[in-house]
Amino acid sequence: MLKRLFFILVFLFTYLHLQTYSYATVINIPEKSRVLLKVKDTKGIDYNVYFFAPEETKTDYYLCSTGDEVFVGNYSFLIQKLGEKEIKTTSIILKDYPYNQTQKTVFPIRNKSELYPDIVMVSNQLDCNTKVGYLYYVDNEKLISVQSTLSYTLPPRFNEKNELETMNYYNMEELPWVLSTYSLDLKSNSLKFINKKSLSFEEGQKIKSNW
Repeated sequence: MLKRLFFILVFLFTYLHLQTYSYATVINIPEKSRVLLKVKDTKGIDYNVYFFAPEETKTDYYLCSTGDEVFVGNYSFLIQKLGEKEIKTTSIILKDYPYNQTQKTVFPIRNKSELYPDIVMVSNQLDCNTKVGYLYYVDNEKLISVQSTLSYTLPPRFNEKNELETMNYYNMEELPWVLSTYSLDLKSNSLKFINKKSLSFEEGQKIKSNW
């Protein structure tokens, strides 16, 4: 009885191992991924980050913008150190995420400083003027989720002081544009609010044209 159980366990282990191996080898991740992001990690090392779903459903509807090319699926990230063949899976899965390819709702935020990593942003539409973004970065060959989100109208960027800036537009306000500034705290793995400045429509448009 114990001998039979042993062979069953060996068979199951071998079967599952082969299934996992075949899945990894049959699917060409670089070819099948929806987005490829090239980012640097906390040590300045370059990585490829693949945004991938085993299955997708295509739709042309999106909030406030009909006709956008949108793909819905259970997306995950895979990472690859530049120059190496191995592609590593991560534990992050975004279930039923609507990736808007037209508006590129998954994108990198580049940082010129070696003190901070680049950011991978995954965003959703809140209303016709505002998206909310979830932030990730690579550290020690792992993808880390920042414990904060950013709302924005114009995509977030790093300024010369290595601070994250966002521009939001509130059309019912007398000063409709708001420029907000945050710092990325890698120790607490969160964003720290620094300040915000309300701007007139004309002031905001000038900044927007150079964003």
